[in-house]
Amino acid sequence: QIGKLEALVKGMGARGLAWARIEAGGGWGQSPLAKAISDGLRLELNGALEAREGDVILLQFGKPAQVHTVMANLRLHLGRKFGLIPEVGSGGTWDFFWVVDPPMFEYDEAEKKWVAAHHAFTMPREEDMEFLESDPGRVRCYRYDLVLNGYEIAGGSIRAHRPDIQARIFKALGISDEDAREKFGFLLEAFRYGAPPHGGIAVGWDRLIWLLTEAGSMREVYAFPKTQNGSDLMTGAPTPIDERLLRDLNIRVIE
Repeated sequence: QIGKLEALVKGMGARGLAWARIEAGGGWGQSPLAKAISDGLRLELNGALEAREGDVILLQFGKPAQVHTVMANLRLHLGRKFGLIPEVGSGGTWDFFWVVDPPMFEYDEAEKKWVAAHHAFTMPREEDMEFLESDPGRVRCYRYDLVLNGYEIAGGSIRAHRPDIQARIFKALGISDEDAREKFGFLLEAFRYGAPPHGGIAVGWDRLIWLLTEAGSMREVYAFPKTQNGSDLMTGAPTPIDERLLRDLNIRVIE
């Protein structure tokens, strides 16, 4: 079974799956990590996970974003496998929760710089403003997502409305004053006239309707469903475009 789980996570881009079976006294006798892990770390992990004899711990190593994605999907797979959550539908249970105060930035390993986790116009939390220049990874923001049965059904944020704060956010992202004026000058100029605090939230209606109808696939409730190659069976799109329209738009199609 562990081998099957390892194949599953490799399909998500993981290099493998570390595991440990807890023995009497908290030992990791059956584990590829048994000889490598220190007693202190082993006991700390056992305590954090409240692991007991007979339990199996699954571990993943690597970049945080990938680890979180792999382990989240693995948890859902095991939840369905052991009947803890239904394969489809609600199973008669509707659980809501809010996700709040997430990180403002995330580090892009490929670009070697900080990027906006949501977008560059979210308001940082007041108590974290001091870290905008010195430690962007510690900055939380006024963003919020509403989750139903594990699926995000709505999300939004409070926007940065002060030009001085917006300028500091741009600097944390490595955007120069000149680039900021060129790309977002209209916004920064508007803020100078006293834009009030503002924000909003958007609902993913297709996802919400999918949950409410307890359909097997979200495709069943799409207003304009597409096939895997992007064609629309109802309208027949994509269809040939009139040559005059292409000329007006200065577009040339190369077959």
